[in-house]
Amino acid sequence: MHASRILVGATVVALAACGKLPGGKSVPGGSNLPGGVPASGLGGSSGMVDPNTCGNYAASEAGARLKAFLMAVQDLEKQSQETVEVVKTSCKMMGNELGMTDADFPDGMQTNDICAKVWGAYRDNMKVAVKSKAAFKIKYKPAVCKVSVEATAEAAAKCEGKASADVGASCSGVCHGKCDGQCKGSGKAGTGGTAGGGECNGECSGTCHGSCEGHADVKASGQCKASAQAHASADMQCTEPEFSVTLDAKLVLDKSKAEQTVKAMMAGFPKLFSVKARLAPLQAAVETTVGTAKDLKDMGPKFVNSFKDQALCITGQVGAALNAATHIQANVSVSVEVSASASGEVGAGG
Repeated sequence: MHASRILVGATVVALAACGKLPGGKSVPGGSNLPGGVPASGLGGSSGMVDPNTCGNYAASEAGARLKAFLMAVQDLEKQSQETVEVVKTSCKMMGNELGMTDADFPDGMQTNDICAKVWGAYRDNMKVAVKSKAAFKIKYKPAVCKVSVEATAEAAAKCEGKASADVGASCSGVCHGKCDGQCKGSGKAGTGGTAGGGECNGECSGTCHGSCEGHADVKASGQCKASAQAHASADMQCTEPEFSVTLDAKLVLDKSKAEQTVKAMMAGFPKLFSVKARLAPLQAAVETTVGTAKDLKDMGPKFVNSFKDQALCITGQVGAALNAATHIQANVSVSVEVSASASGEVGAGG
């Protein structure tokens, strides 16, 4: 690729998200950029991650890994957005039970601001409703989410073009299944920290064959690791939390307000607790994705120029991936904060 063309890329990629060129000119569909570069070659002039653009870049090993990574970014965008929407809806439902209306949540109000406003109303209600939090008798059984360690290994291996055993899948959390190593927890072989490759329901210091209550890790490139963890997060299996509240009449100051508070708790807390259980695999995938996107961007020309004629398009996709990863991380951070607040309110752990 000629130096002049790379310079064009540096100039226009930042403007591509708006579909504009220097001077405010638009980029018509199907037209070329200065230097003869097709506008369609920017890899999503909308600034969106699009794994199916950039021509045949995925034909090479490096391209196949990049495509798997871009697909993971898309998947995590969807997961994180769905998660934060559940959080937002749960907070609004609590607010509605407390007498709040749509006017309290104007269009464009961010999820963390909505939930903070609801927590304020919830606590104000609590002050006049009961003598103490002890008035609310809560029964709570947390949700449990598990990811398949073997499926995570298979996804990483497919991305890397290796055998599953070569990516060394492990469980960061509680392993439910066979542990090739030491198991700290309950189980048959492996009980009490003994090695034996038997059934384990605890922390496995070696390879876990089964499900992981936490998140699965693999020895793979950042791109393939992100892809595998995104798949694991999307396919996790979860139980529903069990949550119920009754009132101790002796500690009630205002029956109407107390019952209103109970309805608010039942409207919002179960879903928020469900979100909390799902966050460990999602957080792991997001952490890997953000780090990988930064690494790809830091590699700059060294990475993108290996794609030759697709270099400009790949530059746009790497930039879009980093922007998306940052947004994904923000959504997950809000979900973590709000679900932790909900747990703290009922003494269910932070």
